[in-house]
Amino acid sequence: MAPTTITLNPPYVKTLHKKPYPGVSPLRPELSQEGRTVLVVGASTGIGFAIARAFVQASASHVILTGRREKALADAVSKLQTETNDGTTISGFVSDVSDPQDSAKLWSEFANKGIAIDVLVLNAMDMGQGGPLLQADLGATWKAFETNVRGLLNYTQHFSKQGSEGRPKFLVNVSTSCIHNWATEGRGIPTYALSKNAGTLMMQLIADDADPRDMQVVSFHPGSVLSDTVRSAGFDETSKDWDDVNLSGQFAVYCASEEARFLHGRFVPVWWDVDELKTGEARARIESDDHFLRLGVIGV
Repeated sequence: MAPTTITLNPPYVKTLHKKPYPGVSPLRPELSQEGRTVLVVGASTGIGFAIARAFVQASASHVILTGRREKALADAVSKLQTETNDGTTISGFVSDVSDPQDSAKLWSEFANKGIAIDVLVLNAMDMGQGGPLLQADLGATWKAFETNVRGLLNYTQHFSKQGSEGRPKFLVNVSTSCIHNWATEGRGIPTYALSKNAGTLMMQLIADDADPRDMQVVSFHPGSVLSDTVRSAGFDETSKDWDDVNLSGQFAVYCASEEARFLHGRFVPVWWDVDELKTGEARARIESDDHFLRLGVIGV
């Protein structure tokens, strides 16, 4: 497959990025996570690990990684500990977001240890089976919903019910272009597209009921990243023009800042320049059009 370039180039955002840039730098004082405890779900490798790294760079007080594979998680924690400054604590908890009992145990452990989560990054996902839905195994399809919908709701409920009155919360949902771009990105993986669409719509509805000053909710598409999961599907460096995984990591930090409050309840691709989003045509449309950058049926 020949390398491709970004095809999504809307008129309201003219500047696009495939690598980190100053606007989303975790070293910017405006994006500082100092004093915050950050939980990154699904952080052993790939995008999740890059997100955890970016929060460490943003001087978070405590960065917590979760994952299902004990060794991979331990390796990720160890690697981050070699990169961190003395002001950030890094820890890992083996946990399966799709298992309600396992999730309840994790949040109970946080409570018992006096850990209050300020930033929740939902990065865990289940790709499900490929191929037509009517030919897919029902159990495997429903398992994707248990992770991509029920698991996210379960964590969000625990997150919102913490006894941390007066402290703002920030929820960052790592979504995918498959939730809307059915013809290209979603083709061949309808289980993933369907369950991620439902999960992202769920976050949108949660945002509708939340004051962003209390709990800010932003969903974003992390771009095309050559992760281990993508490699296992047969892709490599020559398959396309991949996006830098650290762009996703740093964009997640931006989404967990007060500067991104105008994106509450919206979905944005990682490529879009945040300075243009803040001040340009897109910002004006966000403020005037409640349907813009949100899931729904437009045109009825």
